Amino acid sequence: MITSHSFSLTTHTIHRWNHILSFETGKLAPQADASVVVRLWDNVLLVTVCIEKTPNPDKDFLPLTVDWRDSYGSAWKIGWWPYRKRESRPSDNAILYSRMVDRAIRPLFPKYCVNDIVLTITPLVIDREQDLGVLSIIGASTAVMMTGIPFDGPVGAVRLGHNDEWFVLNPSREQITKSQLNLLTAGPRGVINMIECDAPQAPDDLVLQAFALSQKQIDAVIDAQAVFLSQCTKPSFHLTFSKPHPDLLALVYRWADENEVSHHFFSAHNKTSFNTIYSSLLTQLERFVDTMHPDHPGRALLGSVWFTYVRDMVRMRTLTQWIRADGRDKTMIRPLFADVWLFDRLHGSWLFRRWDTQVMTTLTLWWPTDVQLIDTMEYDEVEQRYIHHYNFPWFSVNEAKPTRWAWRREIGHGALAEKALEHVLPPLTQFPYTMRLVSECLSSWWSTSMASVCASTLALLDGGVPIQAPVAGIAMGLFTQTASTWSIEKYVILTDLSGTEDFVWDMDFKVAGTRTWITAIQLDTKIRGLSYEMIAETILAAREARIAILDFMGKIINQPRATVSPFAPKIHSFLINPAKIRDVIGKWGEMIDKIIEQAWWVKIDFKDDGTVIICDRDAEKIAKAEALIRDIADDLPLNTPLQATVTKVESYGVFVSLPKNKSWLLHIKAMNLPPNTNVATQWKIGDSIAVLVTGIDDQGRPILIKA
Repeated sequence: MITSHSFSLTTHTIHRWNHILSFETGKLAPQADASVVVRLWDNVLLVTVCIEKTPNPDKDFLPLTVDWRDSYGSAWKIGWWPYRKRESRPSDNAILYSRMVDRAIRPLFPKYCVNDIVLTITPLVIDREQDLGVLSIIGASTAVMMTGIPFDGPVGAVRLGHNDEWFVLNPSREQITKSQLNLLTAGPRGVINMIECDAPQAPDDLVLQAFALSQKQIDAVIDAQAVFLSQCTKPSFHLTFSKPHPDLLALVYRWADENEVSHHFFSAHNKTSFNTIYSSLLTQLERFVDTMHPDHPGRALLGSVWFTYVRDMVRMRTLTQWIRADGRDKTMIRPLFADVWLFDRLHGSWLFRRWDTQVMTTLTLWWPTDVQLIDTMEYDEVEQRYIHHYNFPWFSVNEAKPTRWAWRREIGHGALAEKALEHVLPPLTQFPYTMRLVSECLSSWWSTSMASVCASTLALLDGGVPIQAPVAGIAMGLFTQTASTWSIEKYVILTDLSGTEDFVWDMDFKVAGTRTWITAIQLDTKIRGLSYEMIAETILAAREARIAILDFMGKIINQPRATVSPFAPKIHSFLINPAKIRDVIGKWGEMIDKIIEQAWWVKIDFKDDGTVIICDRDAEKIAKAEALIRDIADDLPLNTPLQATVTKVESYGVFVSLPKNKSWLLHIKAMNLPPNTNVATQWKIGDSIAVLVTGIDDQGRPILIKA
């Protein structure tokens, strides 16, 4: 006998942002440690969490993985790959969603947890009208809370737009394209710990207003999660921790103090010397422990304890003495250097260096039709004429690893630099090129993504791209002194985070913008979150820093070069009557093929509005192609005497060949001949005759009379 299976469903629904936000558990993915179906608008996501039950206790990091899965079926698409119709490697969008969720939840897991935690987000239905970042974060927070582990959530999220008059909560994709601001924030109650922002022209004070409003919306979403979670039965789940043995911690601190190791670090002002000192002292420490305490129970975590000592030492010096590890004060920017690259054949290039961070960006200008097509689960063949790629080879940090395909960091940093610059680029009508920027990180001592923004601005100016305004970027850091309850007792915000501080930072707050507005923000934290006051202080300090960097850049190159590189393709566009495009192309493309051949193989493209685009490196070829096209497409001048040649004689008139490769009938009624005149006695093939064009008929043919 077959019996039906019943589900014990738990649901909660609220009205939020003029739509329904709902949570459901108990039906799907029952073997996962936690699973929840979240819905907002017509988007439905399944979020699951699985936790390793027997982890390796010798790990010294949180092995958290966030996998956001592409699912073309949820978007009612088969998939555009012609030879493979199943999902393969994650799309860039999926990777960016994964990074966004990871940054919002990672700081809230308990310290020293070593259980492998895999959070998977699977789209079930998407409407392709709303961005999925907000719902992904809400679903991830809810699922982790359902496991019953000591997670300091829930986490809320909201996206804000601005339409020149008021803020728009969770705008649609169409609204975002018309918005002055696109800001996504997330965090637990009362603070923000994750920010993604790109803005066409958002002044600093407008962005700060948005942060104040977003916090209220975040807290409201947390309230909704709390109601749903109160109805759920949470399992009793015990995590494994690798907290360093307190005796070993005391031993390391005593050894370090007795050997006065701190002065070694504060003399290291670059990455190589810092790493050398760090490794050398760790080796000495290992020998000391192996000699004096070979059977110490915490020996496996000695490296983690040494890191803890160095972290506390660097942080406390800055918090108590206001002196940073490399000797700077909290607002000082490291020494800057910039220079145009030396290879003339590049369309635009620049080398930007901030101390030991070195980024070279190259610009390639190409045909306007050679755009990148974005055809993903959420987008249908969107044409992208500005492409920014970021590469981080391992030699930039002196690591012996092979370089393979782009990894998550490269995709994330490239997307951030792309957002920072896309809103200052000229429109297609002003600068009809497809642009690809590639930022090569040649040396890293932190903040390569912001160095990429600076190098890319310089490369655009060098390439003759008429950008609206130069853009610079800066990475802001934070050191805090906290109580056991997460309350911050003391903090200092640092301008231009360095590699030494990367070791110990509580915040990586990247801000890019022009002198007058912000174009992009990205926040990553290791603490629970930032208050509004801390965010406001950071935005203000970042503004002063980016203006200082723009001043430096402006002394080197302050406006686009007058022309593009002689090695860049030249692009010429002009308008013809759209109805004439068919004549220019000809039957089966025969006419356009002849034009391309006669103009020595130029590239020609047409737009529906009659725009003709001709591309080539040689201006002479472009001029030749335009003349050939205009001979076909341009109408003959009206009421102006033209010399025509008879090509055919009929009883009702003669066919004549006209300038601009035109030909048509001169009717007998338009010749002013006496009645019953035989045309054949008046004209023969090859005769010249003066005519006037008095108009164009409804089929685009000239109306002729004898002059």
